[in-house]
Amino acid sequence: MFRSLLASGAVRLALSPLFLAVFLAASLADAASDPRFTQGVFWKVERDGASASHIFGTIHLSDPRLRELPEQIRQPFIAAHDVVFELPDDPEGPALMTQAMILSDGRRLDDILGPDLFAQVVGAAARYGLAPQALRPLKPWALSVFLVAPPAELARKAQGEQSLDEWLRSEAQRRGKAVHGLESFREQIAVFNGMTEAEQVAMVRDLVADSAKAEAEFAKLLQAYMKSDIGAIFAQMNDMSGVSDQAAARRFLQRLIYDRNVTMVSRMQTYLTKGNAFVAIGAAHLPGEGGVLDLLEKQGYRVTRVY
Repeated sequence: MFRSLLASGAVRLALSPLFLAVFLAASLADAASDPRFTQGVFWKVERDGASASHIFGTIHLSDPRLRELPEQIRQPFIAAHDVVFELPDDPEGPALMTQAMILSDGRRLDDILGPDLFAQVVGAAARYGLAPQALRPLKPWALSVFLVAPPAELARKAQGEQSLDEWLRSEAQRRGKAVHGLESFREQIAVFNGMTEAEQVAMVRDLVADSAKAEAEFAKLLQAYMKSDIGAIFAQMNDMSGVSDQAAARRFLQRLIYDRNVTMVSRMQTYLTKGNAFVAIGAAHLPGEGGVLDLLEKQGYRVTRVY
């Protein structure tokens, strides 16, 4: 299964809400306290001098129901000239990610985790069809690509099912739209490679401890997303149980969400100024103080919930 995931290009950095919930469930109270941005996944963004654009908060899952877009979202997508995602359509991206996940200093994963934790990882990974020899070359953070999701999700991806973001990209390309990215693969990889080894080990310990609950946690998150209830997702993230190193979690959350929010808002200005853009980024980037919608409001944009 490991080989098929790499070959299919389905390996993506684990920027999913569940990854935040089980390891980075840190200090999201400020985000959750802003009621303007915790209900709704689709927002109109406009400023005098340009036609309106839209921002869609996505979830990085392949459940087919996610592709049944409501008309309030589908029509602006069809009408948009530019469609903008977190990552560009870079054919070298999956290879860069694969390379980044592999240890290059002569050590193996079991050398870093120790025999007891590695044995726990092997047990959790068996649910995904991953043998110990497939795990040993990996950096600790790379396990999040596999262990963060329930087996059914990775099975769908291995069979070629597209996540919501991937499907939107393919639809935009099919319709001949201009498709852009706000970040590079190297920038996203750097977020994970920037973790200390101790932080990575703490992440693995938390993932293994919570792996049996992955299916139930994902079901709750998906249900909240389908209701456009980002506030419920944030409340689930804010559950600190199972987080062994809360200081490390806060540092990582800053890099994973808030620092990237600033970067993405800066880079989407080109498309928002032009107008008629459709921006699709992870829903966790939208709400709260320091979220993308808050940052856009502070720059003079009018932000209105559509769905």
